Amino acid sequence: MGLGERIGSGNTANIYVLGSDQVLKVFHDPKLLRLEEGISHIIEKLEVGAPTFYGTVEIDGLTGLAYERIKGPSMLEILLGKPEQAAECGRQLAQIQIKLQRVKAYEHLQSFKSRLADTINHIRHPGFEPFREAIVNCLADLSDGNQLCHGDYHPGNVLLSQEGPVVIDWMTAAYGPAQADAARTIMLLQHAVLPIELPEVVSQTFAHTRTILLKSYEDAYLEQTGFNKEELTKWEIPLMAARLGESIPEEEQRKLLVLIQRNLMYT
Repeated sequence: MGLGERIGSGNTANIYVLGSDQVLKVFHDPKLLRLEEGISHIIEKLEVGAPTFYGTVEIDGLTGLAYERIKGPSMLEILLGKPEQAAECGRQLAQIQIKLQRVKAYEHLQSFKSRLADTINHIRHPGFEPFREAIVNCLADLSDGNQLCHGDYHPGNVLLSQEGPVVIDWMTAAYGPAQADAARTIMLLQHAVLPIELPEVVSQTFAHTRTILLKSYEDAYLEQTGFNKEELTKWEIPLMAARLGESIPEEEQRKLLVLIQRNLMYT
C-alpha cells in the first residue's frame, strides 16, 4: 500500500490517497490525531455509516489516520456546480442529520454543552472579553441532551456516494440536544466564509445558492422534528462565540463579533 497524491487540505489536516481504497488524514497538530483517533473508535461502535476507520498508519515519514475512501463528490461540490439543486440538497441535509441525531450517545462522548464552555473559556480573541461573562451565563441557562451531535455538520462534510450519503470528519462529535447541532449547521450555512481559493465568480453565485439551501434545510428540519425556531436560536450566541475559537477568516470573525454584540442587546 503506497501513499498517493494529496486530495484535500483543511484547517486541521491534509488528506492523501492511501492505496486503492483508503485515505490518510495527516494533522497539522499531532495532538489532534489522538483526539480524533479516540472519537473514531467510538463512531465505529455507534454504527452510523461513517467511513470505516482503520487506525493509525505511518508511511513515507507521515503519521495519520486511515479511513475508507468514499467515492463521490461532497454536497458542497454539487452545490457549487449545480446551484439549481440547492432546495433538494437542503432537504437531504436535514434528513441525514435527523437520522444521525436519533442515536443516543451520552455514554461515549463529551457533552456538546461542556465542549462549548471549554472553547469559550479559552478564546483569546481581541474584542471578545467584554462579552465573555454574558455568553457564559447564556450557555449555563441552556439544557443538555443525549443525542448524537456531529459538531461540524455542513455540506462539505457530506459525501454523496453511489451507495448513499456518508458523513465524514467526526472529530467534533459530542452528545447533546439535537437543536444545538442543527443551530450550528444554520450558523455555518448563514455566516461561514467560503474557502479563499474558490474563484470570485463562484463565491458570488453561491451567495444566492446558500440562501435557498438555508431556507430549505431549516424548513425541512423544523417540520420533520417538530421543533420551533426559538429552540434553535437560543443556541446562537454561544455557538457564534465558540466559532471565534476556530481558525476562521478575519472577515467571518468581524461578522460574528458584530452579531454577538447585537444579539446580546436583545437577551
